[in-house]
Amino acid sequence: MRGAKAMIAGAAASNEIFVLPGSGYREQDSDFAVAFVVPRDAPGLTLVECRRPSDCRELEAGFDSPVETGTTQSYLLFDNVFIPAKRVFMAGEYRYTGNIIKYFTANYRACIGGCVTGQGDVMVGAGVLMARANGLSAKTFKDKFVQMSVNNETTFGMGIGAIAMGYAHPSGVWFANDLMAHVNKVHVATLPYETKRLLQEISGGLVETGCFPSAEDFNHEEYGAFVQACLQAGNVSAKSRARAARLAEWLTIGAGVPGCMHGGGSPDGAKLVVRANTPLDEYAALARELAGIQEEIAEP
Repeated sequence: MRGAKAMIAGAAASNEIFVLPGSGYREQDSDFAVAFVVPRDAPGLTLVECRRPSDCRELEAGFDSPVETGTTQSYLLFDNVFIPAKRVFMAGEYRYTGNIIKYFTANYRACIGGCVTGQGDVMVGAGVLMARANGLSAKTFKDKFVQMSVNNETTFGMGIGAIAMGYAHPSGVWFANDLMAHVNKVHVATLPYETKRLLQEISGGLVETGCFPSAEDFNHEEYGAFVQACLQAGNVSAKSRARAARLAEWLTIGAGVPGCMHGGGSPDGAKLVVRANTPLDEYAALARELAGIQEEIAEP
């Protein structure tokens, strides 16, 4: 195998990497219609880690990211990597690439509802900590926490619903409901951002404006105690308030931001699937019957 697999998530934290076609291919693309599994440390395979400017904060001594692994998005570079035949599942069968994309995206887009919900739950917790560390009761922001919870449960419930309303393939594999899974993807591309905005509103400028001292200044021998005194609010120590703020910052504008918009595919691509699976004429016929309309009302 020679070439590159661009934009893959979680590869650095995986033992095995599953490579699939990225789109429906035609005959002229058959050389790229491949599917296989390869160990992460296979000879000739290089993982190029993708980093964002916000990651720099995580490298500061004393203010590291809450997640020690950091980001795990990568580009995979294949330089004559040997793939045993028993680990190759597609080799040129371009006619079936569309089906692979359909099956994969249905299950994946059902599951990402749970993925962003888990981080959303942490955002609720971070908001509670920030409110209290800022010297305020969490009850002050109860309406915002309710909306954050509604956002979280919407994507979680849509994911469960898509799986529950799925079907068994003749092979025995269970696939999520295509329409519901892609509707979930549309929600995943919007609701988590609203949850992040609410966390920033609750947390205040310490999290969102960039007015957060470096670890070097926070612990400086000469003026560190003065900086910490500026950061203390209520009965919570400056260190605890700083750590809560760093978590909220990481979740909303740092490397902790998940690929909500395009992770698992473009929301516009998901909307195409929703459109294709929405039977407009069938729904119009139901409405016409209920309205007692005998006349056919055709598309102009």
